[in-house]
Amino acid sequence: MANFRYYHVEIKKSPNTRDVVVTGEIINDTEKSFSTVGVRIILYMNNVSVANFVFTINGLSPRASKVFEKTVEELDYMQIGKNINRYDIYTETAF
Repeated sequence: MANFRYYHVEIKKSPNTRDVVVTGEIINDTEKSFSTVGVRIILYMNNVSVANFVFTINGLSPRASKVFEKTVEELDYMQIGKNINRYDIYTETAF
């Protein structure tokens, strides 16, 4: 699997809705360009998984970084999102 790093990952409230938003930055540490990178994020509240999803980041050049933002519409920030205390993030596929 290609070598990607994730930085500045934050879990916050959407400015326009009550949804949870995950933002961050992905860095491509390879000399290869990728048209699509599939990223899996698992969100936890007190070590219990409350969300598990995959989203795509398109157009990642060699040695480049790209900011991402994913809205998690099924999670209400005020009920669950503000209590998320851990996450796992990893690359599921890249081509």
